[in-house]
Amino acid sequence: MGSPVTFSGFNQIDFNAILNLAIQQEREPIDRLDTQKKALETQKTAFGTLAGKLSTLQSAVDTLKDADSLSTLSATSSDTGVGVATTSGTVAGSYAIVVSQLAKTQVTASTSTYGALTDVVATGGTLTLTPASGSPVTVTLTGSTTIQELATAINDATDSPATATVVQSSPGVYQLVLTGAETGADNAFTITNALTGGSGLTFTDTDSDGVSGDSAADNTQAAVNASFTVNNLTVASASNTVTDVIPGVTLTLKTADPSTTVNVEVARDADAVKTTINKFISAYNDVLSFAKDQDTAAVAGKASIGRDPLLRGLKQAMREALQDSYAEGGTITRLAGVGIGFDVNGKMTLDADAFDTAFDAAPPDVQGLFSGPAGDTGAFGAVATLLDSYTQSGGLIADVRDRITDQVKSMSNRLDDMEARLEVRRAMLAKEYQAADAAMTQLHSQGSSLDALANQYRLF
Repeated sequence: MGSPVTFSGFNQIDFNAILNLAIQQEREPIDRLDTQKKALETQKTAFGTLAGKLSTLQSAVDTLKDADSLSTLSATSSDTGVGVATTSGTVAGSYAIVVSQLAKTQVTASTSTYGALTDVVATGGTLTLTPASGSPVTVTLTGSTTIQELATAINDATDSPATATVVQSSPGVYQLVLTGAETGADNAFTITNALTGGSGLTFTDTDSDGVSGDSAADNTQAAVNASFTVNNLTVASASNTVTDVIPGVTLTLKTADPSTTVNVEVARDADAVKTTINKFISAYNDVLSFAKDQDTAAVAGKASIGRDPLLRGLKQAMREALQDSYAEGGTITRLAGVGIGFDVNGKMTLDADAFDTAFDAAPPDVQGLFSGPAGDTGAFGAVATLLDSYTQSGGLIADVRDRITDQVKSMSNRLDDMEARLEVRRAMLAKEYQAADAAMTQLHSQGSSLDALANQYRLF
């Protein structure tokens, strides 16, 4: 709006008020267009909110449509000596485990000792560490090297099969200790010492073959595999973390006790599955609540997408997909058969008892109903395909938001043009009213002069 127009005030006419009323009337089309633009912006925001809620729903659906979505196990151990954790799998059962030996790393200590970390152990030569399976790693010294510097050089060597530490074995007495990088017999190593100069470095060489670590007596601790039985089947493992003995279960061997049998129970975890289903139900009901809020706003005459055919079509299509029949479920062809249904308000619910009954009776059929054999069919495969058509790049929601963006941009350009024309109109009216005011002021002045002249004639 332009600057206020200054008038004389002699005429008892408020030309500013007249000007503002005239402009107010002429800007009514602008206000209507601006209201339409704001309504579209509100709708675009609403579609963005819908897209976010559908993304959350889609994440839950993608979990349930996985071909192994119901292969969730729980495991318990009767003794802390064997820890258990589940990953995924389909085999439930009971397992008796007896651990006779834990996997260990090789530990080899120098027989030579040193009075300080700064003692020079060598001035040249090589120290070669050879793994039981792999290529030798050679540390080459080219100058005066302390025992601590030698440990650092070993640790810095690429693919070294051992780590080195300088240990104070007694007050003022230091030894170099080499520890295998990993547990298990295959991770043992040998030491070939060809260092020269300095105070020297020595390791036990029981068989006097010039190589240390190749005899059990050479080492403080030998590299050995874990040894245990599972249901009387003898198993050896290079690691105390065992993942390939019980399907879907990771065992952590903590204590070796041949006299103790540890019972591990592995069962399908129905509670974990129900938690996953409830995440989906919560996300689905959140979309419904959003749609209801949009309907309420539309009834109240507020800007919303409650009456948009896209939202109405989405609600209808999702409900149809969730109530449809799916042959992949075998004996259970509908989600209602596993307790997934709707209440009187249209919100989804889960009958936990009905799900437990169906899941205990026919797990493969429930899985088939959910995902089909490959994770792309069944009830949740169908819902996933439906949601993709709305949420993917170039999908229905993206298209409608792009369309609204174009409309808003066009309206903004029109509003700018209309505002510019209205400002020109205001300036023109202001000039007209100023001219009228000036003319009336002149007439007023002339009238005053005539009155004065008339008064003079009355004297005669």
